[in-house]
Amino acid sequence: MKTSSKERKSNSYVISELKRRVKELEELTKNEYKEVYREIVSIIRINQEIVSELVKANDALRIEISRLPSKIEELVERLDELLSLIKTASEQEIQTVPIEKRIDELVRINKRIEDVNQLLLDSIEKLNKTLKALAPTRTTKPLIEKKPTL
Repeated sequence: MKTSSKERKSNSYVISELKRRVKELEELTKNEYKEVYREIVSIIRINQEIVSELVKANDALRIEISRLPSKIEELVERLDELLSLIKTASEQEIQTVPIEKRIDELVRINKRIEDVNQLLLDSIEKLNKTLKALAPTRTTKPLIEKKPTL
């Protein structure tokens, strides 16, 4: 448990107050015993308050410390997972082909496809010319004559 600056100032104030009162008690004469007893009781009360605050802070600190092992265990598990992911990724990088080689291979495949497509186009053109040469030309009269439109 962290103590705030306000609590620290409060604690330092209480301690300085105790010091002041002890000094006053040392300066008292024998006639002022009743006052001395009151001061002693007041000092004991303040001391008890300080002890109570220390016990509370100690308990809170113990609770926080008791949580640490489970948090450390969780952190170690996460680090193990991260390391296994990094190891797997590095193994995969070693096994894969560099991207430049893949691009070169794709360029070669594309060039072959382009060559094959060009050969197909040439064949289609030759076939088209052959079909046009073999097609009969119309020298006969059409079966239905068109009538002139008015």
